[in-house]
Amino acid sequence: MDDTSSELQTTTTSLEILDVISHQNGARQGQIADELELADSTVHAHLTTLRNHGYLVREGNKYHLGAKLFHLGERARDRKPAYDVVRKQAYELSNRFNEEVAFAIPERGRSIIIFDENNDPTTEGFQVGRYFYMHSSASGKAMLAEFPRERVEAIIDRWGLPKQTERTTDSKAELFEELERTRDRGYAINRQEALEGLMAIGMVVKNPDGSVLGSLDVSGPPYRLSEDEIVPQLRDIVSRIETEIAEQYG
Repeated sequence: MDDTSSELQTTTTSLEILDVISHQNGARQGQIADELELADSTVHAHLTTLRNHGYLVREGNKYHLGAKLFHLGERARDRKPAYDVVRKQAYELSNRFNEEVAFAIPERGRSIIIFDENNDPTTEGFQVGRYFYMHSSASGKAMLAEFPRERVEAIIDRWGLPKQTERTTDSKAELFEELERTRDRGYAINRQEALEGLMAIGMVVKNPDGSVLGSLDVSGPPYRLSEDEIVPQLRDIVSRIETEIAEQYG
């Protein structure tokens, strides 16, 4: 649960403005004021502050996210030595299959991709920083399967079960059945549930104390992905990652 009892409203407003600009891929002051139902003068003060501190840039009459946020994101991604272990192994796995391999971590009830390895230089890393609903992605379901039911219920209450394709599970009962199957077999499958034409197989990566660090998945067109081929090698890579992380912690 989020603790909102000590929030500063001014800080909350600034963060909401950043979210609006991110969602709209750039926005004018009036657009932001309309969406957040704020006075133009209030929005202007926040925009000026964020711009002066490098979090925003202004191009013409639009505001865009500043490169300082990219720098902070890089620092967040590199803050755990374990992430570097995952990145190296994800690269190896991508080379083995010549498919996209992504590593996601749970954050505020969704999963966010922090590494995305792909041998295609035109698409490598294009998903880094993207948020996904956990119920419709292989990585997300792999992590949900490890969480207590109460935590999964809280995530559903917050984000719902949006139907993104005809194959997306939007039933709570069906989702819990799928999570049970995921636990039994040790990996999750996304059968074109987040995007038509894209299948993924994901497996959770754990910390030495048994908690969830994140989840690694291999994705591609359904006709190219074989569970019999991918699962053993994915399991091998995850085992290596967990062993190396355990060694780091001594």
